[in-house]
Amino acid sequence: MSENVGARGRLREHVAEEIRVLLARKRMSGSELARRTGIKQSTMSRRMTGETAFDMDDLEAIAAVLEVEVADLLPKTSALKKV
Repeated sequence: MSENVGARGRLREHVAEEIRVLLARKRMSGSELARRTGIKQSTMSRRMTGETAFDMDDLEAIAAVLEVEVADLLPKTSALKKV
C-alpha cells in the first residue's frame, strides 16, 4: 500500500513538472497562470512545487489558459516508469 502512496506523490510531481515546462515554452510565470485561472497564488505555488496535487478542475482551467488538452498536462507513461 505504501508503494501506491509514493506513486501518487511522484505523479503529482510529474504533473507539476509538465506544467512548468509548458509555462516556460509560453514564457508565462506561475503568478500569471494563477491570475488567469483564478487560482490563489499560494495554492498555485504549492501545486507547482508538487507539495499538493492539482485537482481536475484546476487542470481543466490550466489547460484552457495554456491552450492544450488536459491530457497534455499528464506525464507520458514512460516518464513514470523511470522513477
